[in-house]
Amino acid sequence: MIVYSKRQGSNTVLVVVNLDPHHTHEATVSLDMPQLGLDWHESLPVRDELTGETYQWGRTNYVRLEPGTRPAHILTVLRPSTPQIGGSPTT
Repeated sequence: MIVYSKRQGSNTVLVVVNLDPHHTHEATVSLDMPQLGLDWHESLPVRDELTGETYQWGRTNYVRLEPGTRPAHILTVLRPSTPQIGGSPTT
């Protein structure tokens, strides 16, 4: 897996990709919360731009990525000024 982020102003995108096209992989993704403007114990909502699902992410986050089903997460960090589209449930 590869994990990276891109931040421009108040917009932040987190990307997690399974590089193996044949096998499911699982990992724990750790976030540097102060770099996101939060304390270590806080969490933040993120929206998966591929599925529309919304999750609550914190310092450590479990991911399972399956080729053909869910090979990646492209997550937009939702700030108070970020509109939520579609009213997806938080998981």
